[in-house]
Parts: sequence; C-alpha cells; structure tokens
Amino acid sequence: MTRTLTAQDLFDKLRQRLDLHWVTQPGDHDAAVLSDRDMSARPALAGYLNLIHPNRVQVLGVEELDYLASLPADSRGDTIAAIFRPDLLAIVVGGAHDIPNDLAEAAAQAGKPLLASGKSSYELVNFLQYHISRVLARRCTMHGVFMEVFTIGVLISGDAGSGKSELALELLNRGHRLIADDAPEFTQISPEIIDGSCPEVIQDCLEVRGLGVLNVREMFGDATIKLNKFLRLIIHLKIPEDASRPPEVDRLRGDATTRRVLDLDIPQITLPVLAGRNMAVIAEAAVRDFMLRMKGYDATAAFIERHSRILRGQLSPWEE
Repeated sequence: MTRTLTAQDLFDKLRQRLDLHWVTQPGDHDAAVLSDRDMSARPALAGYLNLIHPNRVQVLGVEELDYLASLPADSRGDTIAAIFRPDLLAIVVGGAHDIPNDLAEAAAQAGKPLLASGKSSYELVNFLQYHISRVLARRCTMHGVFMEVFTIGVLISGDAGSGKSELALELLNRGHRLIADDAPEFTQISPEIIDGSCPEVIQDCLEVRGLGVLNVREMFGDATIKLNKFLRLIIHLKIPEDASRPPEVDRLRGDATTRRVLDLDIPQITLPVLAGRNMAVIAEAAVRDFMLRMKGYDATAAFIERHSRILRGQLSPWEE
C-alpha cells in the first residue's frame, strides 16, 4: 500500500513539536503529496530554500529571507513566483521572523501552504527530514512475538503451535519486555537499522492458547512494555518432524543463518522445540551469546583455536 503525506498531515502531526502556524492554508485544488516513491528521487523531501533542485518542503531562515530581501524588485517577484511550483508541498519560515507580504500574497495566489514557526531553520530541517523519512519509510509486518531481551530487540518466530507465546510469557516472568505479539510492524528507518513497533490495535496484548488474550501491562506493570526497539536478532522455533529423534545440527556452531527483512540480513538462530527443554533459558543463552559475538568474541572459534593449540602441544600455562 502506498503511503502518502500532505501539508495538512505535517501540520496535524508536528504543530506542537515545531510550533507551526498557518499563514496561508492549502488551496482547494492543491493536490501536492509526498509518497514513499519520492524517497529515492530528487529533489529532496525537505531542506533549505533551493531554486535549482527545489525541495518538496522549502525551509526559509534568516539567510534565505536576507537573500530574498537583497534581490532587485523585478527579479524578486520572479524568484518568489518560481518557488511556488506545482509539486511544492509547503513552505515553512522559521525563527519567528516576519513573513514578507509579497511571499504571503504569492502563496495565496498559488494556493500553496505557507507556515510560520518559532523554531530555528536548522531544527526545522532536521526534524522535518527525520519525520518525513520515517513516515514514508519501507515497512512490513511479520508473524511472531517481538520482545526486548537483555536490551536486544528479538523477534520470536515459528509455525503455529511452536510455543512462541508461551516462551514470551516465560520471558516476561523473567524480567524482559514485550513490544508486540502476533503482528509486529518493522520500518527501515536507515540503511542499517530496522525499527520494530506494535500496531495500536494489539498494544499491550499477548494471546496464549488456552488462556486467550492477556493484557501484559495490567498483569505485570508498565515496565514490561516497550514501545519500539531495533530488530537485531530472530529466534526461530522449529518443531522436528520426528519428535522422538532430535534434528541433526552442527554441534559446534548450532543452526545460525540470516533472514532477509526489507533490505537487511538479520541474524537468525533456529531452536528445535523438544519435550523437557527450558526454552526460556535457551533463548536467553542465545541472546547472551549473540551479544558476545557483537563484541567480537566467538565461543566456537575460541574453542577450536584452543583445541588446535592442545594438539600442537602449545597449551598456555594458565590452561594446564
């Protein structure tokens, strides 16, 4: 589904945060919108006044207003008229500066929105770029339970009946936090970061077979809920085809792969679900080991290196 953003959307969402006020509102026939397809195309979505590659949201600060004031009367009118292109979403004047009358008149004639803000132009550009890119960023919904485990964003995935919710409930009892159950939403907010959050309709809820829907916030308190977290690891629960025979895996390295989420390869650890296994303890151990790997320590590589030194008779004194 295509995501879009209008000048009215920006005003409604950022009015308080950016101290926005209408000078002229969008005209009845103004159809300018931003969409997710504009994310990778020039001109930029928001930035300082640019007449060569006009930004879709043009921000004017003291420097830009001084530039317009320095223009001769004949070229000033042409320059202001050139700002109000058909694809312009809005103009925002920052720094609580007085709005030039001819700029306001040109906006009204073109039917384009003109806003004023008490925030500096620097703050306006930074926050507008962040907000627009986040709203229009690529996103997807994945099946599973998204949790914060030892400060790491972990998606617990698996087929129906694999015990995802039961594992999440046990992890909650052990002090970890729930972000979203069943349908967490993931947004790629930068080339290297995917942020996960919970749709409003399932906020605070966890569905456990036999118990129904539980309100985690009411049961465990506010501290057990996290609004969003960066996705760093996927723990996939797999039920073996033959429950009486454990699946064959690499005994040294386990079953570690990656899963493609949007444009990133996210590390994935597959854990077989077998009778008698404490999945919460194993999941915690998987996250702890992942955190060590992020710091540069690989237990498997260290074990193999130690074994090789023993075979070569090079065991260090402290290991004897």
